[in-house]
Amino acid sequence: MMYYRRKLLLALLEVFDGSLKRTDCEKLLFNFCQTTGKNHYDFFPYQYGPFSFLSYYDKRRLTELNLLKATDDFELKTTHSYLKEITTADKNALLRLKASGLRGRNLIRKTYREYPQLASRSKIAAELFDSEEIKQIQFAWNTDQKPFIYTLGYEGLTIDAFLNKLIANNIMAVVDVRNNPQSMKYGFSKKSFSDYIEKAGMKYVHIPELGIPSAMRKGLGKSVSYEKLFSKYESDLLPNQEEAKAQLRNLIAKYSRIAMVCFEADHHFCHRHTLIENLEKEKSLPKPVIHL
Repeated sequence: MMYYRRKLLLALLEVFDGSLKRTDCEKLLFNFCQTTGKNHYDFFPYQYGPFSFLSYYDKRRLTELNLLKATDDFELKTTHSYLKEITTADKNALLRLKASGLRGRNLIRKTYREYPQLASRSKIAAELFDSEEIKQIQFAWNTDQKPFIYTLGYEGLTIDAFLNKLIANNIMAVVDVRNNPQSMKYGFSKKSFSDYIEKAGMKYVHIPELGIPSAMRKGLGKSVSYEKLFSKYESDLLPNQEEAKAQLRNLIAKYSRIAMVCFEADHHFCHRHTLIENLEKEKSLPKPVIHL
């Protein structure tokens, strides 16, 4: 069974005669998702505008499946028609993209004008727009330097949506407070997670000592309540982690805007809120806290 989003990617290439340059493919895929109002792929601001790490993961998988050629660009290898396997509405949306004739710089310029926030990390914007045009799109870029501590969970987010959320808040450093940073979700295990965060222009630091070991979580939701877990975390674990807390305080002092990251979307169900409260009691948080 193939993911529908991968069928869409293959159908997009089919509509465009089987081949697209990398940048064209990303921008067309992005515009398709915006036009249809469905986030088959999420995107974040990158070197050439909206970008999806997940789309490149799918490219690698489709290449392994012998459906795409092993090239830098996106090229079909299969003759099977995936255009017939997507909805009529999606097929028509792809055909409209083809009929627009937009490719290359004109496609990028259109995308930047309509979604200026996704041009904030672009290294080619100055080549595409004059100084007055740049000013018109810069209003959507978050360049706020005011010091804040953010906390964020990746539950329910793709790696691209997660990165977009960080960049939208102008985060400068990400502190991973998971004890064991492994995940079944693509992009969130430590090796790939740290790589993607660094590629997106932020610092990644892992402090496992500030996480909750899996042994303490055993029975959570059944015999162990969140309240008991967090109480035990604060009373038994945190007092022995002064060095780790000092490391966190140093990072807070060094980077004006940091995000403490774990899994749970709701900080009330994550130990990060207990960690924040503990630091507040010690009066060692000189910056306001925002739970995203």
